[in-house]
Amino acid sequence: MPSSTITLIKPQEQQVSDPLAPTLSHDELYRFNQLVSTLYGCLHSSQGFQPFFDAFQAHFNALQGGILGLSSNPRRMIYGWTFGYPEGFEEWYINSDLPERDEALARYEALPPRQFDSFLRGDTGNTILDMLSAESRAWAEAVGMGDSAGMLVSRQDDNNVVFLANRHRDFGPYTDHEILQMNLLAAHVENAVSLHFKLYQSRSNNESLALALNHVNKPMVVFNALATIAQANNNALDLLAHSDTLSISDNQRLQCKDSRLNRKLSDAITTCLIHSQKGTPATQTLFVDNRHERIAICLTPLIAEKKEHNGVLAELFRYDSTMEPDLGKLQSLFQCTPAEAGIAIELIHGLNATEIADKNGISVHTARQHIKNLLAKNGYRKQTELVAMLVRALS
Repeated sequence: MPSSTITLIKPQEQQVSDPLAPTLSHDELYRFNQLVSTLYGCLHSSQGFQPFFDAFQAHFNALQGGILGLSSNPRRMIYGWTFGYPEGFEEWYINSDLPERDEALARYEALPPRQFDSFLRGDTGNTILDMLSAESRAWAEAVGMGDSAGMLVSRQDDNNVVFLANRHRDFGPYTDHEILQMNLLAAHVENAVSLHFKLYQSRSNNESLALALNHVNKPMVVFNALATIAQANNNALDLLAHSDTLSISDNQRLQCKDSRLNRKLSDAITTCLIHSQKGTPATQTLFVDNRHERIAICLTPLIAEKKEHNGVLAELFRYDSTMEPDLGKLQSLFQCTPAEAGIAIELIHGLNATEIADKNGISVHTARQHIKNLLAKNGYRKQTELVAMLVRALS
């Protein structure tokens, strides 16, 4: 009995018999259908897209990749689900300028939706390294990248969603046959991502979350996995309504009038989203200020039992930019000397060790030593955790 096959249909005007048209064997079709089932199964899973990523890696010998939401002009990563990258890579990538110059993202964003392409297109005599900039090439060489394939999942006014999958050089370039399978998968990826977004937003935008936030006196905002605002309590809405610097955009994102700070805010929210997916409770604190106001934003990853409920909690603290925290209270709460309390005040003002040293006429080594003492005395491992607690305690 002949094996079952599936043939890629050509456009209407080209539908002619072609004995060389690529096909999938019965075994390949069975494994492909399992991959599709795993993809749609992610909509009912508490693991996000991880089961699909695991299956995709095994099926296509992929090294790393993910589904990335990207802003336009400039191109920045604003949310995403990733697989295969080394610890800390996503955070470094989000906070670097590389997304703006990433050749793979540029290539896949320029494609028509639901159409996979790869760099080498099966050419074993070429190398992807020659197609990359020096910065990208250094990274690709370090991880042993041999090829990259990807597609534009969807294009919207303010952002694009891209799926990409890099491959180790040991497995050679993606073949035409593998790109065929990816193209058969493309519409399913688009459907699953679209459904996931709708399911997530409907779960996040619920009355119980709004009621819970409004029981808290301080201004609080919750971001969903797409980095958009799921809920903001009444105190947060009031603060933002009267702020000269922060506001909620038409597409439900927290934005800052200052473009440099707006980028830092967006990158910090995205970093916290990645941490929430990885179960890393790493708090970040940003300071937004002008002549009239100072707002501290403490961002904490929300790590839920079900990954589709993950997100970021933002606590907003507004205070007079001329206000000086109580040194005595600082010493009492944080078990520190007067000199260390003075350094703590500078941390609350958003200064780093170099800026503190310059402002106070001390060496950077002395400033860093005071910060290390504050960390050790209060049981914190990271400066970001200490700053968040200082802001919460004294703002």
